[in-house]
Amino acid sequence: MVIIKKDRGMASSLQRAIRTNGFFSLYDGLSAQLVRQMTYTSLRFHLYEKGKEQMDEPRNLDLLDRVLAAALAGCAAGVVGIPMELVNTRMQVNRALPPEMRWNYRNVFDGLYRVTREEGWTRLYSGCLLSFIRSSFITIGQNATYDQAKEFYMEWFKLKHDSTFVHLISSTTAACICAPIVKPIENLRALKMVDPRGLISAISYMMRFGPRGPFRGIVPCVLRMIPNTVITFLSFEQLRVHFGYYEIEDYKR
Repeated sequence: MVIIKKDRGMASSLQRAIRTNGFFSLYDGLSAQLVRQMTYTSLRFHLYEKGKEQMDEPRNLDLLDRVLAAALAGCAAGVVGIPMELVNTRMQVNRALPPEMRWNYRNVFDGLYRVTREEGWTRLYSGCLLSFIRSSFITIGQNATYDQAKEFYMEWFKLKHDSTFVHLISSTTAACICAPIVKPIENLRALKMVDPRGLISAISYMMRFGPRGPFRGIVPCVLRMIPNTVITFLSFEQLRVHFGYYEIEDYKR
């Protein structure tokens, strides 16, 4: 929806993709997405948690502290994730391009190898500034917002940190806030990774639908981000509850 010139909606795009290329074409780029999640997303969570531990008062972090930790964690993790994002984006839009412009990567490793061989390794970091900004924004929108929402809901509903209900509503809140914040940057990044021309060209193309341009594809973005964020944080919290640790205070007897 971001790349094609025609103003097609989500339902029309889905029908066209399935009718033209089959149902499994909806999973184009899956290998790149899986490798990206296992590396970049895991690192983003780890660095954010470590960043919070380095704060002076880890038990009394305010929103600004969380935003700072999330922004730094997102930038650092972006160094690892950008090459996979490039290959993932190209694999997803490949079928929508004219045959002579297609890359036809077989999988993420074939994509990384061919980009390096045919375009140079620096091309793996095409649109890196936008990717760093997106990575910071998504870490702020998900991790920092989740922690802030969790703290609010725990106090509001008088529940403990291990409540699944708190995890569910906090992650849903984070996803709903994150999607509109990230979408304009995500659209620009996708255009820059597909088209090597300058940023001005990408902005001009993005604005072809007027004010809707920066938020093109917001509906599928929200429908993807909510379950993705909920599953991620529910899994993360269950692992922390069952396999984490508790700090044991020493009491004088």
